[in-house]
Amino acid sequence: MLQACNPPMDCVGCLWASALATELTADQVEILFNRVEVRELSKNEILISEGDHDDRLYAIAKGELGIYRTGPCGQESLARLGAGTITGELTFLDGLKRTATVKAENDKCCVIGLCRNQLESLLSEDPILVYKVMRTVVRSAHETVDKFIGPGTFP
Repeated sequence: MLQACNPPMDCVGCLWASALATELTADQVEILFNRVEVRELSKNEILISEGDHDDRLYAIAKGELGIYRTGPCGQESLARLGAGTITGELTFLDGLKRTATVKAENDKCCVIGLCRNQLESLLSEDPILVYKVMRTVVRSAHETVDKFIGPGTFP
């Protein structure tokens, strides 16, 4: 089970260090931080399960997460992600099932979770913040596709 970090306000620096804050101002980071959930995971704890429906995007604040997918020979390791990167961006964007399992590779991994509806709730308050976050999410999605399929493979 995911455990909340204590105290979560200490993790605002983790949001600053993540890809989600790349283009944000200090005020926008504070606004966004009030919409996220900060969680701590133990080694081998599953954050995302392949096949699940979930609309959360995760920024890795501390530790390393492994990405796994079920293949012909069982669970295959696809990648490892470290602090500052984001994961779950494809389902965050399209709302479809999760395409891989993501789990903690070490103890005390800390992630910052953002629900799509929490970001959408900011549209009237700060549409530029939403635009900047979505631009970051799309860039990350492109990197994910390029990593696993290869750049320039789409028509």
